[in-house]
Amino acid sequence: MMSRTLFLIAAVMCSCAHAFAPSASNIQSSSTALSMGLFDSITKAFTNEEYGPPPDAVKATARHILVPTLEDANEVLGKVAGGEITFAGLASQYSTCPSKSRGGSLGSFSPGTMVKEFDEVVFAPDTKVGEIMGPVQTQFGYHLIVVDKRTGGGDWY
Repeated sequence: MMSRTLFLIAAVMCSCAHAFAPSASNIQSSSTALSMGLFDSITKAFTNEEYGPPPDAVKATARHILVPTLEDANEVLGKVAGGEITFAGLASQYSTCPSKSRGGSLGSFSPGTMVKEFDEVVFAPDTKVGEIMGPVQTQFGYHLIVVDKRTGGGDWY
């Protein structure tokens, strides 16, 4: 009885074998999968080779002079244009921001760190590095801004 049962199981397996046998189309489409090992496919699933490295974070380094009125901003702007004193010197003399002790330097920051009006100028594609921008009015007063450096953001810098 046992041999007869084994014979029936073998016969069923042989008759169903065609369902599990690879066809020519299956072999061609899975040749890449077959050439990779099990762990290679798992490793590839967690890499980002197809998309390249992630872009650098968008950041800017800027200086500013913050004054309470538009008249003050225009006065400081006139002194910068006249070459009487450096931007850093004017920042330490006129700015109401604590950054005046560092020549108006705000360091490096990402978009959204500063108030909206300030960010719009610093991260605008048409703002040139090294040029004085402003006066820019915010809730704090009027800013004269110099962007010293920008990184990330693709080719629009």
